[in-house]
Amino acid sequence: MRLNFSQTLFFAAIMGGLALGTMGEALPFLPTNAVQAMEASTSPSLQGTTWYISGWSGSPVPGSAPITLQFKDNRLMGTAGCNSFNGAYTSSNGNLTIGQALATTRKACAAEVMAQEQKFLQLLAQVKTYSIGNDGQLTLTYLKDGEQGSITFIPASQYSALHNSQWQLVTMGGVAPITNENSQATPQIQFLGDRLAGTGGCNRLMGQFTIDGENLTIDERMASTMMACSEPLMNQEQQFIQALVNAQKYQILTSGELVIDYLAADKTEQLVFLPLTADPQTQG
Repeated sequence: MRLNFSQTLFFAAIMGGLALGTMGEALPFLPTNAVQAMEASTSPSLQGTTWYISGWSGSPVPGSAPITLQFKDNRLMGTAGCNSFNGAYTSSNGNLTIGQALATTRKACAAEVMAQEQKFLQLLAQVKTYSIGNDGQLTLTYLKDGEQGSITFIPASQYSALHNSQWQLVTMGGVAPITNENSQATPQIQFLGDRLAGTGGCNRLMGQFTIDGENLTIDERMASTMMACSEPLMNQEQQFIQALVNAQKYQILTSGELVIDYLAADKTEQLVFLPLTADPQTQG
């Protein structure tokens, strides 16, 4: 009978265990699929991949540039929301070490963006492991002050023109929105990673979305704060939320407007938005 390499290794492990067992030493049993399990535990290579941030503790705020990672020729590079960065990394079997001496450009952006950027770069230097899930997302796990956290990214193939963008509602079903009598807030939305956030004119809105070509799906489990406003504003906000979760398709016109088709009473209506400037930026 001929044995292949895996069978030979398995047979030798059993015989070795039996031999040591006769001397009173207990050894862990090597499963029959040990070789296959070892091979399956090897994480996919990061080399040559590009990623856009999806989420982390403290939701990312849109900056002057999306937060990205690119792994190329044993170098890590990307943008941190305002500045570009690059440095060295090593990875093996799910372990990831990123050099602490990351070089960055020296632009200045809004204070909130700069604070987030500094935190992001600090966490990168404390990353310990990575994994790529069945949904294709990259998860970096870091250890900071004895506490574990994670940052998730979507692959570049899932990134679209909507990501890292902010929009203000112009019309809903052909009707211009009324504004909050106190804050003059108009319904707005922003897209970052797989997260949707914004305001309905009274309450803050939070949810998730997916894009497949021109198809846009917004998770119906959208969360909101619980502020109370005038009845007309509350009714409009509910209509806005309902329109978002019934979204079907989107397009960004050459004139710059975002148009989202949604279903309402068995017919197609449209949400029309104008782009908002993410953050002011000055040259440093």
